[in-house]
Amino acid sequence: MKTLLEKLNNAPIGIIMIVGLALSAFLFYSMMKAAENGNVLMVIMLAIAISIVSILVSKVFKTYYKKSLLE
Repeated sequence: MKTLLEKLNNAPIGIIMIVGLALSAFLFYSMMKAAENGNVLMVIMLAIAISIVSILVSKVFKTYYKKSLLE
């Protein structure tokens, strides 16, 4: 069974970039709304979620560029 990272490595890089950007923008917007409401725990959880999304996208980019350099 393939892991999530293996599945993402086989997807087109443009789609991953657009989805990652949209997901990060939504999470950031939600984090600002939670900050306006004074919900500190939700702000921390959303910041962690934004970090996870950015780490996944950067790992996919790294693998994509390594693969393109070896070909």
